[in-house]
Amino acid sequence: MAEAYYIGMDLCSDSTQISFYNDIKREPETVNQLNNKETYMMPNILFYSKITGDWYVGSEASETRFKEEGIILDELYKNARSEELVDVDGVKYTYKQLFLLMLKMHINSFLYRYEGATVKKLVVTIPEYNKDLYKVLSELYKELNVPEECIKITSHLDSGLYYIFNQSSDLWVNSVALFDYNIEGLHYYRIDISRGKSPEVISVTHEDYSAQFNMALFAGDNILMDATFAKIAEFEMKKTYISSVFLTGLGFSEKWMNKSRNMLCQGRRVFAGQNIYTKGACYKAVGGEYEEFYRRFFVETKENVIYDVGISSGDEEDKFIPIALGGKQWYNIKGKIHVILDDTDKITIVYRSRMSDHENREVVKLHGIPKRPNKTSKFSIEVEFEDPHKGAVIIRDVGFGKLFPTTNKIYRKEFEV
Repeated sequence: MAEAYYIGMDLCSDSTQISFYNDIKREPETVNQLNNKETYMMPNILFYSKITGDWYVGSEASETRFKEEGIILDELYKNARSEELVDVDGVKYTYKQLFLLMLKMHINSFLYRYEGATVKKLVVTIPEYNKDLYKVLSELYKELNVPEECIKITSHLDSGLYYIFNQSSDLWVNSVALFDYNIEGLHYYRIDISRGKSPEVISVTHEDYSAQFNMALFAGDNILMDATFAKIAEFEMKKTYISSVFLTGLGFSEKWMNKSRNMLCQGRRVFAGQNIYTKGACYKAVGGEYEEFYRRFFVETKENVIYDVGISSGDEEDKFIPIALGGKQWYNIKGKIHVILDDTDKITIVYRSRMSDHENREVVKLHGIPKRPNKTSKFSIEVEFEDPHKGAVIIRDVGFGKLFPTTNKIYRKEFEV
């Protein structure tokens, strides 16, 4: 029987990494390149051979371009949202089509190693949310010929949390530090845990050091880079007690850390790896027990919605009926319910904090609905978010069968919490 895999894909501008869940080891395993086992990084390029008519991706594309006549296609990530046409040996493609083809081939380059292997769940992690890129990636399920719900998109921050909180709990007895040193520069994240409260909260503090610490700034001067990073790290380590430090990003792949490494290792455990995000995305794909920290803690980040949106039942019990539950990234929250009104033309929207007992309420009056007998006015209520604090509640009259057809009226109530 063909195996179906849980897969985490870390998609960056220049390269892609893939991890799959190893059921025997009970942990993610990152896929190395077949022709270069020293690296997990698969270049984000395609090559079309005019000799054979075949497509190549990643490191195979890099090699074949020098052996056969053909067309090399790069900057696909940068142009992923573009509908501009590209001529490939007489056939027109958009950059969007080529980008999705590249991702499909990256995934298939792993699946082909196991005869008949398929995707059970795929989580794609990207550096941060981008509306246009998110929209393109949302079509990947069509390329892979899997159900839409089999593919999720998340951020490096979210997948980093999944990775950290699925390590041994003694690594996060206190705060955790994550340094990400990529092409754009250095970013620092401190993950704090407030225990003894209800709910217990995981909060993330972000510091952008890219202006004062980036690859171009040091021009190969490793001694200066080491000394500068040591100062930054020491400054951050003094703010609170850190149990463990995680280092990721291309900038940490070279062996330049001496003074800074010694400073970081004083009373802390330090881990360096280029595949933290892809493994975290793989944990998220598996879900189940690996989502335990999201059930135990409330996770507060710049992406996450910290309140639930619902309606009041409108009776004496005044029950909260949820539409969209917070606690995760705003762009991954969807919610829709149907209600039948009983002797009223009003709906009370409730915004309920997940951090306290506080709630806000707004009453929406449904103007222009014809008079109908009780319990024959049916509406759909949907929530969409614009960012973690703003969004809209959309109410639609859906009618009540053939007896009371819809008026097609739509009511939109924007909110900011």
